[in-house]
Amino acid sequence: MARLRLTLTAAAIAGVALLASAGPAAACPADPRADPTTWEYGGVYDCSKATVGHGVRAYTKPSPVAFVVINTGKSYFVSDLGDANEGDRTYTFDKNIRFVITCNFTDA
Repeated sequence: MARLRLTLTAAAIAGVALLASAGPAAACPADPRADPTTWEYGGVYDCSKATVGHGVRAYTKPSPVAFVVINTGKSYFVSDLGDANEGDRTYTFDKNIRFVITCNFTDA
């Protein structure tokens, strides 16, 4: 009887631990805007994501890049669609940049 009680107690503790670990993930679903594939529009663009260092508040979009998506805190900034002839563009923000999604034209 003691062995059964020990087994049931261990199973209950494991179940509670599993539910507790799943709770935060279920409460905050991933934001699709943070996924580079969201911005690829079915293969028209090839996008990649890069984390930016601490305290960075400006980003320069190189000329050949089609557009960038910049995350600052809870806000997202999407640059205008560029072309290879316009030159580099620098964007400055009041908050630190968390990550940048860079999207290039493809041949699609």
